Amino acid sequence: MLISLTRLMSRAVGAWWFGAAPDWVEVRRRATVSTTSASAGKGVRVTAGWLAGLPVEILTPATAPADAAVLYLHGGGFVMGSPKMMRPLTGPLAVDMNTTVYALDYRLAPEHPHPAPIEDAVAAYRALLARGIPSERIAVAGDSAGGGLTLELGLRIRDQALPAPAVLGMICPLMDFSPDSAAFHCGPTREPLLTPEVIAKCLDGYLPGVPAEQRRALSPIYGDLTGLPPIVLHSATDDPLSGDGRRLADMAAKAGAPLRHREYRKLWHVFHAMPMKPARAAVGDLAAMLAEGIYGHRTGYRATH
Repeated sequence: MLISLTRLMSRAVGAWWFGAAPDWVEVRRRATVSTTSASAGKGVRVTAGWLAGLPVEILTPATAPADAAVLYLHGGGFVMGSPKMMRPLTGPLAVDMNTTVYALDYRLAPEHPHPAPIEDAVAAYRALLARGIPSERIAVAGDSAGGGLTLELGLRIRDQALPAPAVLGMICPLMDFSPDSAAFHCGPTREPLLTPEVIAKCLDGYLPGVPAEQRRALSPIYGDLTGLPPIVLHSATDDPLSGDGRRLADMAAKAGAPLRHREYRKLWHVFHAMPMKPARAAVGDLAAMLAEGIYGHRTGYRATH
């Protein structure tokens, strides 16, 4: 019953956010209004800070070690979203991992289109290293567009020969910017918030005037997955992006890349942030795998899904 009510609530919120909105500024205003009371929950202190001159929200459990961190990249289709909006996810994640989470407030399109968000993510990661946090004690994670940024950041870290993070975590990631994305070919779903039309509008804001073939070249899902850290991937069957999650898992298996994929049935896009038991359990599962990457042996990862 609670899941059904939460789905209905999400559908109403999505219709208000995106319905008849004249521009992304108005969509952001509506999202801000609806998440004013977003809370990180108990057991975590929330403060404002900076990484490489970029604003971050820092969520710190009382006994978190000083030499470990999660760099978190929020979703919102590259055109909206904020660290505050994701507190219901990042707060429990910090507590479950007993690790400080740095939620990056990266620049948004269309004012700052590609490559601004990924440039900010790279700068923030470099800043964590400059603070003396060892790369093997850093996890990078994100949801939706932030999940795609997580994968792209992993690729850029490797290609720039920077020290690799311990693990990458991706929640319902937006990874394919081209018309080939499974989101545009999946047919009707019970997804309450995200639609192919909304995805297309977000991508037009992020990649204005970029033709389809170039969008494919810019999509992280088509990157070479070899040499990346272990990946934890969460998807949900009602999410139009779930097919891209399965595609990535298959690509990782063929490349021999260590990836753990968990697909949640009858749930929707980034349900992890919703106030319901399956969301809390999913965040706990993600936290356990990310913490294993930072603090423990990298067991449980495999090149299959």
